[in-house]
Formats: sequence, structure tokens, C-alpha cells
Amino acid sequence: MVRIRLRRMGVRSRPTYRVVVIDSRKARDGEYIESVGNYDPRTKLLNLNPERVEHWISMGAQPSDTVSRLIRRHSKQHAQPAAEPATAAGELVPAETLAATPEPEVAAPTEPTPEGATQ
Repeated sequence: MVRIRLRRMGVRSRPTYRVVVIDSRKARDGEYIESVGNYDPRTKLLNLNPERVEHWISMGAQPSDTVSRLIRRHSKQHAQPAAEPATAAGELVPAETLAATPEPEVAAPTEPTPEGATQ
């Protein structure tokens, strides 16, 4: 079975990890099929190629428990929030409220009256 798991890199006491696609029978740091990202646990920096991860999962690769958590975290961090304008207090206004708000009416410009004329 093909797994997506972490491969330890770095020096002693300062590990970094590569997220790799590897045969489950291979050693942790053995030969891998493809590297799809990396993770630094000290700085919590995570770089993933989500297209390749999805490709391998669709091909039947099983992510390890740790990699599953990292994938979820990466998808939450890179989710595209809906663009909603903010109010003066910094709170977001729901899109439904904006659609229901009527447009303010603009007063038509008045023509200037001559000096001395009364209305």
C-alpha cells in the first residue's frame, strides 16, 4: 500500500520533515516515490502541494495520522474566505444583509436661482 507520511531530515535536535509518498513497507527514511511538501515543527511552517496530495489520495494513497492533521491544517489556513465588507467597528457584514439593504436615494441637483428671486 502507498502511504503519505513524514520523512525525518535535518540535524540532531533540530528535525525537519518532508511529506513524501512512499511504499508502506519501506523504511521511514528510505527511498520514496515523490516529495509533496515539507514541515518544520519548530516554526510550525508547513508547505504542501495540495494538487499532488489530492492526486495521490485519489490514486489510493493513505495519509498517516500526523499527515492527515497537517493536511487539514493546511486547508484551513489556505481556505478562501468569502469577500465581505467590514463595518466601521471591524465586524463583517453578512452578504444577505447587503442584498436586503435598499440603495440610498440621491437627490436630483437643483437649478440655481437668480439672486433676489424667492422660492
